[in-house]
Amino acid sequence: MITIRSLTKAYAGHTVLANVSADFLPGRVSYLLGPNGVGKTTLFKCLTGLENYGGTVEFAGCPLAEVRGSVFPVFDDCALYPHLSGLENLRLLLGRSVSCEDVISVAEGVLDRSTLRKPSRALSYGQRKKLYTAALLLTRPAYVILDELANGLDYESLQWLRAAIEQLKQDSVVVASGHQFDFYDHVADDVFAVSENGLSKLDFDHVAGDRLESVYLASRSHHSH
Repeated sequence: MITIRSLTKAYAGHTVLANVSADFLPGRVSYLLGPNGVGKTTLFKCLTGLENYGGTVEFAGCPLAEVRGSVFPVFDDCALYPHLSGLENLRLLLGRSVSCEDVISVAEGVLDRSTLRKPSRALSYGQRKKLYTAALLLTRPAYVILDELANGLDYESLQWLRAAIEQLKQDSVVVASGHQFDFYDHVADDVFAVSENGLSKLDFDHVAGDRLESVYLASRSHHSH
């Protein structure tokens, strides 16, 4: 479990996150929704130690420093070393040797040898997303943080990503954000709204037919009053 208590983050006197508290549970996908610029990526950077903040974040009761190797964030840009191949970048991400066959075993039909051998500067935005998703499946980290991972993926790749997230959450805490409601309708277990007022858990049950678009619009309407 990721436990957040009274997390506060401000830039140059402007408060982005105010006294945020939440529990992100294992075996479930915690999905954060909210408009651009409201603080979702900032929260993820706080969770992963890329920003200083007030308050506490614990991973199964431990500080980040004790579990850092088990935390795998994927940010929207999916940064890679441009002169290295996709496979060489994957080896750096994983911190160990990996073969084309290893990658294809988790990404068959989505990544091929020619893609893995290209310098990453020649890879598309969507191909970089696929590389990071393959890295997640090869690592199976305890804590997975996904910032806009579904952006730039075609229909077949989105179905693969959906199946990948279902696999990952079996043994992990998965926290995700993104604007593709049709995709996350089938992925989200717990839904949190990020707004100027902080972070609030919303009533959502996709098994019962709840739709993220309706939940989101209701949340926006509530916060505007």
